[in-house]
Amino acid sequence: MGDLSQHFSRAEFACHCCGDLKVDPKLVEAMEELRARAGAAIVVHDGYRCPAHNQNVGGVSDSEHTKGLAADISIAGLTVQQMYELALEIADFKDGGIGVYDAGFVHVDVRDYAARWARVRGQYVGIQHLIKEPVVNA
Repeated sequence: MGDLSQHFSRAEFACHCCGDLKVDPKLVEAMEELRARAGAAIVVHDGYRCPAHNQNVGGVSDSEHTKGLAADISIAGLTVQQMYELALEIADFKDGGIGVYDAGFVHVDVRDYAARWARVRGQYVGIQHLIKEPVVNA
């Protein structure tokens, strides 16, 4: 039980360095939908980041994390490919941002345009370097 939503707590989304919290309700709703589809707990590694924390972790200057629109997550037992495919099932993530990282986690956000990327060995590259796009049956 969470104090932000059914499965998520404010502490999970708060900045790691200062404890400040900014989180868009749309992100929380999308995370709850993802949790329901996954049928498993989601670990939130990073939610809101104050500008100082964002800079310290090497985040891009206009990171969705600093706007309360993003979370870096993992789901036990799932590969990055499987987490990516699950995130694509959530309309707000499909229409927003999904980034995949070779460290074994996925970034999801509810920005107002679609964006995809991968980070491999510390470098941002096209998503195809880490993910095989799922085949969609028409």
